[in-house]
Amino acid sequence: MTSKGKNRKRGAPARNTASRPRDQYGQNRRSLVVTVVCEGKTERDYLSCLNDEAGQEGRFFINLAPASQPNQGFKPERAVQQAVEAKKQLSAADKKQVWVVFDRDENTDIPRAFRLADAHNIEVAFSTPSFDLWLWLHFAPGLPSQSSNDQILRSLNAAAGFEHYGKKSGGKGSNSNPKRLNDKQSTALWEQRGDAVRLARKLVDRCWEGHCEAKQKPAEPGHADNCDPLRRDTQTDFYRLMELLRVDDRSDRRSGRRG
Repeated sequence: MTSKGKNRKRGAPARNTASRPRDQYGQNRRSLVVTVVCEGKTERDYLSCLNDEAGQEGRFFINLAPASQPNQGFKPERAVQQAVEAKKQLSAADKKQVWVVFDRDENTDIPRAFRLADAHNIEVAFSTPSFDLWLWLHFAPGLPSQSSNDQILRSLNAAAGFEHYGKKSGGKGSNSNPKRLNDKQSTALWEQRGDAVRLARKLVDRCWEGHCEAKQKPAEPGHADNCDPLRRDTQTDFYRLMELLRVDDRSDRRSGRRG
């Protein structure tokens, strides 16, 4: 967390919010409500950090659905199904921004997940080979080459505070939840978020399809309609969600804010 958030417990409401109207989620009403269903818990931890860091300022509220998640998370198609069900419960205004976050990993239901999301107008933040790529982009010294999941994880382990990330055993800092983000890691990620967005956009420009390009308009899809997700290599669309929430450096510069 940033220094302004260190005096309150993660997830606790900010001060002087009692007079603001409250919405159906029990939160103070934001100008933007985004409902997100995640495949895994690392993604939920990251989005919870965004809620703590910037959502408390009244800029947005991320509604993580469902309220609880199985320990093993969801497969991509199941995550989209959860998003479809969550969307039915939303107001007309909030139905406009429903997202699902999932990875390539070794999942076999990726095409079905994309088709289902498209049929229900649900946005997809897809990462390949895994969400760990998005985390690594916060610290990468430059545009990464095509990398396997193991290579990305080794690179991420070299970042300060992430030495034991993804390791079930191996010494101090390792635990039974090796891919849950702690406060120190969340702080480091928040401070470097702009670098991750910039590199993720460049990875879209490098896509194999040849017609993919990160758009100037924030949060717009960069991959061409005929770009097969299964053929993408070392790519992540998570930057689009960051731009939608206006927590990328480009948004901060446009509005005069600083993170």
